[in-house]
Amino acid sequence: MKEVFRNPDHAQVSIFAAILENEGIPCFTQNSVTQQSLIRDLLPAFFPIPEFWPALCVLNDDDYPSAMKVLTDLRKPGQPPADDWKCASCGETVPGNFTSCWNCQAARGSEKS
Repeated sequence: MKEVFRNPDHAQVSIFAAILENEGIPCFTQNSVTQQSLIRDLLPAFFPIPEFWPALCVLNDDDYPSAMKVLTDLRKPGQPPADDWKCASCGETVPGNFTSCWNCQAARGSEKS
């Protein structure tokens, strides 16, 4: 068993756990209720202590490199958004992520005929 991710936000840990399970990597969450218990019982004296944060762990040590690659790839920034473009057929401004005009359905880069 090896830890691959720790965060005070239980929802974020759960999302990453679901992603790993979807990739076929068995995992579980340690301290899934410890943080809430500490907040409820010790709120006036509570300080965020990372040792009590929910921690995502892989069951098999051999899955550690694969799990780390999956999680690292998730946190890499994506491609910058493409610039908007002007349709050659109808002159409309089209969002950069569209491959054809939303107005006349002409393909991006196609010329008027």
